[in-house]
Amino acid sequence: MALITFSKKSTQTIKSITNSRYLDFIGLVIVLVGSVVLGYHKTEIPIHFNTTTFNFPLGIFSIINVGFSMVSTRLVTKKNNLGNLIGTLNTALSGAIDFLLGNAAAILTYPISFIGNYIAYRFWKKKKILNSIDAIFYRNLGFGMVLSLILNYLGFTYFSDKPIDWQLFFAIAIPAGISFGGTFNNSRMYPDNWFMWQLYNLSKIVQSVLILNIANTIKYIFYFFNAIIGYITWNDDKVKNTIISE
Repeated sequence: MALITFSKKSTQTIKSITNSRYLDFIGLVIVLVGSVVLGYHKTEIPIHFNTTTFNFPLGIFSIINVGFSMVSTRLVTKKNNLGNLIGTLNTALSGAIDFLLGNAAAILTYPISFIGNYIAYRFWKKKKILNSIDAIFYRNLGFGMVLSLILNYLGFTYFSDKPIDWQLFFAIAIPAGISFGGTFNNSRMYPDNWFMWQLYNLSKIVQSVLILNIANTIKYIFYFFNAIIGYITWNDDKVKNTIISE
């Protein structure tokens, strides 16, 4: 049963927006222009290599990463499997940026996301089936959260020479746990999985503010909206596919 219902006309309008190329363009413009206006493209961090220190243009690389992430998310929303492939490749860049921004556990957690995105890509290549919530849905969510807490704890304690910052730990571990579960469930194309991405978007906004990643903050505000229309579109498609199969 749908948690959100609309009239047939409203649903069709929302679906046309979801599948619109104009929304792809709008999303890119929002994050790119927003990041440049805020001066995030000027962000640099010192990288020490032996006795040499150079300024790494973190802001520019982060904005590029946000652009690819936006394209990946929009394609997945439109059930285009190319989005899973781009998301898989983009995960490596995201992990490197998060690590440079202070997420010591990124070297442990991002390989999980990489594998999860690749599995979704392989599953979607075989068959695309929109599923209702079942035991596998909850199992993946629970497994994802436990895995995130363990890996992030190891990362913060064994891969960092600083005392563990518990505020930062939970700000990173909880979104990562939701992301793991959501990524695992992406393979089975649950429309209700978009609600998990809503929680993820909210937690990532908080996390991005804490580590001053302005580009990500703008990105996840847009994703919050995208997840709403994604659910409406996928759920309507699932209902129609159910009626046809009957």
